[in-house]
Amino acid sequence: MDGFIWLRTGHHVASKFNQHQTTVSRNSRKCAKAFEISLERVSSEWQVIGDQKLLNPERKVHQYVRFKSGDFLRLDAQHWSCSLLSTPPPSGWILGNLNFLEYQRPLQLMQERIIDAWITSYPDAPSNDPDLATIHLSKMPMVLVVNAGHPLLELGDAVTFQDVSRYPLLPLPDHAFPKFEQTLRACGLSLDPSQSNRQSHQTCAGQGPIEDLMVGFSTPLTLPLYGENCQVLPLRLPIEAGDALVVRRELTHYPQIQRLADYLRNRLTELALTTPDLAVLTDNCTETAVVNASNLDPLAQSSIKSI
Repeated sequence: MDGFIWLRTGHHVASKFNQHQTTVSRNSRKCAKAFEISLERVSSEWQVIGDQKLLNPERKVHQYVRFKSGDFLRLDAQHWSCSLLSTPPPSGWILGNLNFLEYQRPLQLMQERIIDAWITSYPDAPSNDPDLATIHLSKMPMVLVVNAGHPLLELGDAVTFQDVSRYPLLPLPDHAFPKFEQTLRACGLSLDPSQSNRQSHQTCAGQGPIEDLMVGFSTPLTLPLYGENCQVLPLRLPIEAGDALVVRRELTHYPQIQRLADYLRNRLTELALTTPDLAVLTDNCTETAVVNASNLDPLAQSSIKSI
């Protein structure tokens, strides 16, 4: 049943857990009946309806059994973190759909012990949570991006946040990233649709479709998600971003967690060879000495590209 809640469809559960789809549906119904609960779709996600006082202790036992028996553990991530998970996936882990945008749902899955680890990003990764530990893996700047030919590019190095505020910002889920939103507001940038629409319609009139004039947010690692037509504005938001691994505090000592963190740091070190301004962090959150391709001579850069 928890696999169904996590992966959303019986087809995905059957594929990930190597079961027939009818078996998945039958087991989910049996489980719901045994715990006297039901599942209901709320905003495209399955939620448990009913008293979970028996279900939650059972989930805790099952999670400990997964760790102690060496069974496959469950890992999910934000959609922009997919580059950290190469093929094949980390040994001993089942990967989720890897397509979360907001943080509330994966955070709920972690709190309810449905998944065992979650790759996310700070500054809005969980902090000071009594039950969850956040392991920082990397740090990098947060930049603003636009399509090639955007009027803001004509301003060159003279562009300011006030100039940016005249154009629509890439929409984000409401209140999904409070610390990031606070930084935007401090820079005079608003995610308020009514205010943004009013300003953008005035500015964009006669300049082209609003979609082509939007200003997006990116880190050096997520720039490829925007495509080749994307260009970076010479502005950096006054906030530090980075990748993080979230696990339950009482499980951080298990070797599976340390091996996963090592796997992700090794993957980040590979990506840092060709990603400017990406710094990999060690166990105590200090930077490791990584080679940055932008600092290499042309011969070295060509050698990296051939790897």
